[in-house]
Amino acid sequence: MDVCEGQLLDVKMADEKRIPSQKEYITMIGKKTAALFDVSCSMGAICATGNQKDISNLSNFGRNLGIAFQITDDLIGVMGDPKITKKPVGNDLREGKKSLPILMAIESAKGKDKKVILKAFGNPKATKNDLKNAVDVIRSLGIEMNVRTQALEYAEMAKKALSKYSGSAKTELIDLLDFVVKRSL
Repeated sequence: MDVCEGQLLDVKMADEKRIPSQKEYITMIGKKTAALFDVSCSMGAICATGNQKDISNLSNFGRNLGIAFQITDDLIGVMGDPKITKKPVGNDLREGKKSLPILMAIESAKGKDKKVILKAFGNPKATKNDLKNAVDVIRSLGIEMNVRTQALEYAEMAKKALSKYSGSAKTELIDLLDFVVKRSL
């Protein structure tokens, strides 16, 4: 049900002219993407122990891992290297995707910089040069660092959910979490 609600929120955000808040974006990905990570981790705990505290801890780990994953994935979608991502640079801008990096950029850009971003945002006719200019402005605003900081905050919450555990399984989950938030562009 959460995934369906998240998808509905995503479609609604895409259809609306207004720019959603960062909180609305986090709510949407929390339902759409993080819910899948949450249930996957919860099911592992249910199958392994059935202990309610373990289920809750792994649920929290999965939810925060999912949010960190999606935030990072959206950053890669805006600023990623097309040789690695297999997507054209700025494709999310052209499509008008209201992802965290784009929301942050639109919110923090002023004057000419904002016009450059908005010229490419949601414009299917944006040229490669329009997209390159918009991505350059987004880079200059320090959006990558801000987005990575938010992803790391969710990663820390995920790590805290595992604090009572030890052993190789915990180490592997933390390694996975670190990989997710440190993926390169």
